[in-house]
Amino acid sequence: METSNWATHNQRESRKIPRLAFGLSWLIVLPAGIWAVLNLYLPVFGGELDPLRNGIVTFLVAILALVSLICHVIAHWGAARITQGRAPARLTFLVSGDAAQGWPASPSPWREILSASAGLIANLVLAALAYLVWNALANPILSLCALFACGFNAWLFVINLIPAFPFDGGRLMRVSLRDLVKSGTEVTRAGRQGGMIVAAGLGAWGVFLIAQHSRFSWQTGAITFGLVLLIVDGLRVCAAPDEDGLAEAPRGQYGRPLRLLGAGLLGFLLAAASSSLLLTNNGLEAPGIALPVEPMVNLPAPYRHPHRGELLLTSVLSQAPITAGEWLMAQVDPAYQVVPPEIVVPANTTLQKQAQQDYQMLNDSETTAIAVGLRLAGYSTAVVGRGAQIVAILPGSHAAGRLEAGDIVAAVNGKSIQTTSDLIDQIKVQSPGATVHLTVERGPTRMEIDVPLLPPASAGAPPRLGVEIEPAGFDYRPPFPITIVTQKITGGPSAGLMFSLAVYNLLSPTDLTGGRRIAGTGTIDLDGNVGPIGGVKQKVFAAEAAGATYFLCPVDNYADALSVAKTLRVVKISTAQQAVVYLRSLPPQ
Repeated sequence: METSNWATHNQRESRKIPRLAFGLSWLIVLPAGIWAVLNLYLPVFGGELDPLRNGIVTFLVAILALVSLICHVIAHWGAARITQGRAPARLTFLVSGDAAQGWPASPSPWREILSASAGLIANLVLAALAYLVWNALANPILSLCALFACGFNAWLFVINLIPAFPFDGGRLMRVSLRDLVKSGTEVTRAGRQGGMIVAAGLGAWGVFLIAQHSRFSWQTGAITFGLVLLIVDGLRVCAAPDEDGLAEAPRGQYGRPLRLLGAGLLGFLLAAASSSLLLTNNGLEAPGIALPVEPMVNLPAPYRHPHRGELLLTSVLSQAPITAGEWLMAQVDPAYQVVPPEIVVPANTTLQKQAQQDYQMLNDSETTAIAVGLRLAGYSTAVVGRGAQIVAILPGSHAAGRLEAGDIVAAVNGKSIQTTSDLIDQIKVQSPGATVHLTVERGPTRMEIDVPLLPPASAGAPPRLGVEIEPAGFDYRPPFPITIVTQKITGGPSAGLMFSLAVYNLLSPTDLTGGRRIAGTGTIDLDGNVGPIGGVKQKVFAAEAAGATYFLCPVDNYADALSVAKTLRVVKISTAQQAVVYLRSLPPQ
C-alpha cells in the first residue's frame, strides 16, 4: 500500500513542469562564448567566410548550444517520468546542464542510475548525430554548425562525469554510497564537499598553468578558472530534501566492504575520464584524416574520367594548447607527439593569424596544383604568381624600416617567388641569423633589399622574416573551368602534390593508381617541384590507417617517413612528373 502511494505521488510530481532558472555564471560565459566563436572557432575552422555568414554561424551555434542543454535536462525529466521518480520544483540551467544535487533521489538504485545517466546518454547521441551531419559535408555553414554541436555535446558528456555535485557524476556516486552512510542527506553533503574539493583543485591547477609562463599560460589558466566559477555557481543551488531515506542496512558480512570497493572504483573511473579535459600548455602533432582527393576537384563532365583507385591526401592535426587526455595519449601511442606550443603557433603570431596564413597557403596550392595537373595532362595553360605581398611588419622584425605593407616580394637570393608558399619555403632553408637578399616591387619601383632574419621561435623551428604575407595574385587562364573545393582541411600547402595528381588523373582515360589507394604529401610549385612538409610521421600513420599501399613523399622527408612506415611502401618524389612516371610503372591490380 505504501509503495503504491509513493508511486502515485511521484507520478504526479514527475509530470509537473519545473520552474526554470539560470545560473549567474551565464553573465560571463555567454559573452565569452560568443567572443570565442567569432575570434577563435570561425577563424580556425571557418576559412574565409564573409561577415554575413560568420554572423549566421554564430547565431546557429548559440541556438545549438541551448538546444543541447535543453535536451540534457529533458532527458533527466523524461527518465524521471518513466521511472516514476520525482522531478525538482525548480531547475537551474548551467553551462554544463543542470545542478545534479537539485534532483530528489529515488529509493530504487536502478531508477536513480537511469535518471542520472539520461542526460549523459542524450549528449552522447547528439554528438554522434552531429558528427554524421558534419561528415556528410552538405555545405560549409551546416558543417561548421555540426562540428561545433559534436564538440560541445562531447564536452557536456565528459564534464558531467566528474564524480561530485553539481555534475551528473555526483548523482551516480550518490547511488554507490547510499548503503554506506546513515542518511541521504549525508551523501548529498559529501557530494557538495566533493564539488568544492574539485573546484579548489582546479583553482590550484589554473595557478600552476599561469606560473609556467608558457605560450598559452594565461589563456589556459583563465579557462580553468572559468570552470571553477561554473562549479561554484552550480553548488549555490540548494539540494533537494532527503524525503526518501536513502540508507539501507548492509547485507551480509562482506556486503559493505564490497560496496565500498565498488564505490571507490566508480569514483576513480569517473574522475579519470573527466580529468582528461584538464588543459595543459603543451602542443600536439597527431595523425589527421586521409581523404580521397578526386571528389574535391570540379571540372566539366566531358573532361572527367572516373577511376577505381583513390588518391589520398594526408593531414596532420596540430593543436595547442591540449588537454591532459591528449597528453596521456601521446605517452602511450607513438603516432601522437607532444611538441612545444611555439611549434604549432609561433610566438610572434596569433592563432587567428596562423589560421589565416594556412588558408592562404591552401588557396595558393590549389591554383598551383591545377596548373601543374593541366600541364601533366597535356593542356597548355599559363599560370604566373605575382609574388608574396607584405601585409604587416611584426614587432621586433629586422624588416622594419626596410619593407612596407603593400610591398611584393618577387625573389629571394635571386630565386623567383610567385606564391606565399615559395617565400616560406625559401626562408625555411636559410641558416638562423642569415641575411636574405630580397627583390621587392613597391608600386612601379623594383628594389633590392637585404633583411637579416630573426632566430627560430623555438628549437627545431625555422628562422623568420618577421612579416605577415598574403598572395599578390595570379595571372591564370585555364582552358576550361576547374576548381578544387577542399573538405575537412583547415589549411596549409602540403596537399599540393596530391591535388596535382588528382587533376591529372581525372583528365586521363587510364587510371594512374592502377586500382590502388595511393596516399602522399608534399608542396608543389608552378614548375611541378615537390617541397618538404611538416608532420610526415603522423601523415604516414594516417595513410596506413586509411589502407593505403603506397606513400608518395618529398625527398627531404623520406627518412622520417620510412622510419615509421609498417604496412605501406614509401616512395621519395621530387617532381609531380616523377610521381606520374612511377605510378604508371606499377602493374594494374
